Amino acid sequence: MQRITSLAACRELGGLATRTSRACPGKRSPDSRRPAAHRQRAVWHHVCPVRPFTGEPAAPGRGLCGLRGRRVVFAGQKHRLFSTERGDEPGSSGGHPGISVVGIPDPITLIRCKVMMYLIELYFEIGITSVEFDKGVKQALVHISNMMSSGRFKELRGIVSNEMVDYVEKKCKSLSDLQRQQLAASMDDIVFLLPEDVSVVFDQYGRKFCFVVMRFWLLSTLEGPDDPEGTKIFKVASSEDGGPQKKIVTAVYEFHRELTRGAPPDWTVTNVWHWPWKMAE
Repeated sequence: MQRITSLAACRELGGLATRTSRACPGKRSPDSRRPAAHRQRAVWHHVCPVRPFTGEPAAPGRGLCGLRGRRVVFAGQKHRLFSTERGDEPGSSGGHPGISVVGIPDPITLIRCKVMMYLIELYFEIGITSVEFDKGVKQALVHISNMMSSGRFKELRGIVSNEMVDYVEKKCKSLSDLQRQQLAASMDDIVFLLPEDVSVVFDQYGRKFCFVVMRFWLLSTLEGPDDPEGTKIFKVASSEDGGPQKKIVTAVYEFHRELTRGAPPDWTVTNVWHWPWKMAE
């Protein structure tokens, strides 16, 4: 069983084959803890443990829509696909340094989350295993990180929950100007992403909510200590063009959608964490 789950995780990393030089070694099991969100769990209680990220308690918010193949909509981005094809991506810088895969994420967590996502998609008919969902969450990270980097926090309202907008603004103020600017990510900076926690929650009024926590591995020129979540999985080759040395850092975003019949088919970001915030603590 251990071998099967390890192979499954390696297959997830297989998409990086064109930019990596080594295959996945044996199983790595990083510490796992739940995100800081006070929610009453009912049916389909917590399934996937999640590595730590900090944030204030998240309240039910808004929300990507629909079935596989349908357009993906974020709150504040109505009737528009919140993603673009490669080559049209805003802020795309083009090209990666040499990146080697030196480890794998926790395969048990990965498989549990994937199974949970397929069950949710089957039962509630929402496309959280679709390509459109992945594109949507990537575009959300790019948009939010660029708004944070430039201090345009008011523009996050409607896409990020109100509590999280206030929290993000507070955390960004603890960074230096350079650290805040380096929060900005482009689509081309996103090396890999995986689900870390997937759950369906029922509240006391019978409403249903879906929460999906995604971890992103990003290329960054951020100075300071290495992000251990990045160095466990990837190794970046030394820069040969005289430019700043890039490293892998991580970001964790929680996406929320209400599943109650008649609720808007939107996803909202209810929790945000970036590695530079840990450095500033």
